[in-house]
Amino acid sequence: MFASLLLILPVFLIILLGVLLDVFRVLPKQTGSVIGSYVLYVALPILMLHILAGSSAQDLLHGGFWAGILGAQVLVYGLGYGVEFFTGKRGHGPAAIMALAGSCSNMAFIGLPVVISLMPGNHEALVAAGLAVITPNVVSIPCLVQLEYLKHAGDSSRGVLPSLARSVLLNPLMVATGAGFALGLSGLGLWAPLDQAATMVGNTTAPCMLLALGLDLRDKMRVALSAEQRLQPIRLAGTTLVKLVLNPLLAWALLSLMGVSGTWLAVGVLMSGTATALVTYVIADIYGHIAAEAAMIAVVTNLLNVVTLTIIAAILRGQGLL
Repeated sequence: MFASLLLILPVFLIILLGVLLDVFRVLPKQTGSVIGSYVLYVALPILMLHILAGSSAQDLLHGGFWAGILGAQVLVYGLGYGVEFFTGKRGHGPAAIMALAGSCSNMAFIGLPVVISLMPGNHEALVAAGLAVITPNVVSIPCLVQLEYLKHAGDSSRGVLPSLARSVLLNPLMVATGAGFALGLSGLGLWAPLDQAATMVGNTTAPCMLLALGLDLRDKMRVALSAEQRLQPIRLAGTTLVKLVLNPLLAWALLSLMGVSGTWLAVGVLMSGTATALVTYVIADIYGHIAAEAAMIAVVTNLLNVVTLTIIAAILRGQGLL
């Protein structure tokens, strides 16, 4: 357990550095947003292109891995949606946000750096983590579509969903992922100098991700604590358990059922065990559904993630998977 903590702790120390920089106002106020934008629109897409373009067709078409990771997220989303809709009785919008909070993992900002820290220099682990990074789209995109539909219910405009589709398909991460898949499956790969440049940019991704997360975490906490109506403890505890415990256990079960083992299994479980993605709060805020609750869940799960990921890593090490 202690050995696992020492491997994971550097990831969360960089997040803490971001928090301290924000507390003491060392950097301009918008630095977190600027670094986050750099990661999402430049560094992460370039890293994904590098990883996928240099991968084999066998790795890219690892059906069992895809099925296990995606299946866990879809099942958790459906469970969260149903429980919130029928017990919370607050409508489809809040149900969608609570479902997303329990299923949409922080695979990019937490999972990728953790995998890099636990398995340094392991290309197979990096490929698996890179593939996992794009899987939260399977729950976030349908959630966005539903919220957009609810927002414009009764609106005569027919351009809403096509506009949303264009924004998703033209997102730099999606474009880089598609290009990386094409280059990897074709065996062409990246031109060597371009691949080296992509490697250099990609190496900035993990520290920038963590720093941006730390810089923005206090803002999310302010939003969470400023709400007039607090998130019910039972709802917070339930969603936290679903995200940090049920999600990785379900992923482990499904991955094992699909015959996935070794590094791929370990990476799949670790990535599924990451906290609620901060994009959940962003979506909730944009569409006006329980934004403060989404912020609270994101803050709590990300703070607790150092403990839960340490436990997961220790169990995986005990099973000989790390």
